[in-house]
Amino acid sequence: MNLSNKMWESLKEKLLEQVFVMGASLRLMEYDEEYSERMEIVNCTENMDLRQMRTTRDS
Repeated sequence: MNLSNKMWESLKEKLLEQVFVMGASLRLMEYDEEYSERMEIVNCTENMDLRQMRTTRDS
């Protein structure tokens, strides 16, 4: 294996690591967005329940 092959192998390893990290980061971002959306729905539902409870108590 000559020097250019060693350099190429090193470059390929670094590129593969970057691709892996980028893919993992994108999956985490997608998960965070989905989690945030679910939490917004839960918070909205809880607020609706609280409003309904107040109106039934006031009646």
